[in-house]
Amino acid sequence: MNIGPYAITARMFESLALNAVDSWRLALLGWPKQEGEPADLARAALRANAREELWAGSGHFHFMWTADFGKSLRGAWTALPEDYLSGLIGFMTDESARLGHVPSCFRGGRGFDMPWPRADGLPWLVFAHALRREKTGREPDAPRRRALQSLLDSYEESHFEDGLIAPRVKGDWVDTVRRPSSTYNNLCALMMLRLAPDLGLRPRHDAHRMEAALFERRWRGSHLADAHQSEAASADGAVLALYLGLGPADARKRLADWLEGSGLLDPIPMRCAVAREAAHIPFLTRLTGGYHLSRWPHLGLMALNGLKRHGRDVSARRAAVENLFRRLGQIVEAVNDEGAPYKSPFLSCERGLSMAAGQYLELAAF
Repeated sequence: MNIGPYAITARMFESLALNAVDSWRLALLGWPKQEGEPADLARAALRANAREELWAGSGHFHFMWTADFGKSLRGAWTALPEDYLSGLIGFMTDESARLGHVPSCFRGGRGFDMPWPRADGLPWLVFAHALRREKTGREPDAPRRRALQSLLDSYEESHFEDGLIAPRVKGDWVDTVRRPSSTYNNLCALMMLRLAPDLGLRPRHDAHRMEAALFERRWRGSHLADAHQSEAASADGAVLALYLGLGPADARKRLADWLEGSGLLDPIPMRCAVAREAAHIPFLTRLTGGYHLSRWPHLGLMALNGLKRHGRDVSARRAAVENLFRRLGQIVEAVNDEGAPYKSPFLSCERGLSMAAGQYLELAAF
C-alpha cells in the first residue's frame, strides 16, 4: 500500500521504531564512545554490521540499502571477507530478479522499497559486480548475467525519457527529498551504462550520448544544476562526477574548483546541498528539522576521494573528518557545523555508518 509517495510496509514501521528508540537513547544516554584511530573504528563498524546482510549502521539502520552497500564497497573489500561480499552481491541480484527491480533495501533475505522506490539501486548493483570483477577477475555467471540484462532492459524502458532519467523519477539516495530527474540519478545511470558492457550486458542507451546530453542540459559553467527545471547547484552531483570520473575532463576540473570553493566542505566535509527547494520536500521531511541540510561525513569522504583522484590536496579536510571520528568515538552519519550529532525526537544521527566507514578506508588506502 502507498500513501502519497510513501511505501507503507511493516519494515517501514520497524524502521521508524528503531529510529525513535535510538533517538531517545542518544538524547538520554549519549553514544557509547569507542577508542581507536579512525581506521580502527571504520573496520570495527563494518565487521559489526556484517550480519545476514551488511547493515547500513550500528544504531538503528538495521537494513541494507543497495546504494549504501555500493558506496561502502571499495573500502569494505579491505575489511570484510571476499566470499561474504560476493555472496551479498549474488543474493541482491537473485532477489532483485525475483522482484523484477532492484529494491532500495534488504532485510531477512527479502528486498523492499523504503520509504519509496529509488533509481540508484541497479546502478550501484552493477557497480558492485564491476568492482567484484576488478578485485577477483570473476564474471557474473550466466543466470545472473541474464538477470542483470533483464533488470537493465526494464530500467531503461521505465526510467529514461529523451536521453536522460525522466522527470517523473524522483527517488534517490536523499530519501527525505524528492527531486525530479536528479543530476545524481542521471550520473548513477551514466555510470551503469559505462560499466555494463564490460559485464557482458547490452544497454540500449549509449553512455557517450547520455553524458553529452546531461552536460549540455545541466552544466552551468562551474557546476551542475541539481535536477530537472532546477537552478540550484548540485552538491552530490559534483561529488559523484569526481568520484566516478564522469563528464569531460575540463568540466571535472571546474567542478573540483567549484566544490573546493563552495563552502560545502568546511568546516567539516560536507553539507549535501546548497539549498533545498520547498516543492521537493514532502510532509514528513518537514518534521525532521535540518536533517537533510546537515553535514554528512560519508558524502564528504566521497568528495575527498574524488578530489584526490583529480590531484587535489585533501589532507586538511581529511584531518577534520578524522578529528570528528576520534572525538565522538564513532563513525558518524550527520552532524552540524560544530560537529554535534544531528538530533530530533524521532530521527537522529546514526553511528557505525557503513557508507562512511567504507569511504574512509578507501581514502586511507590510496
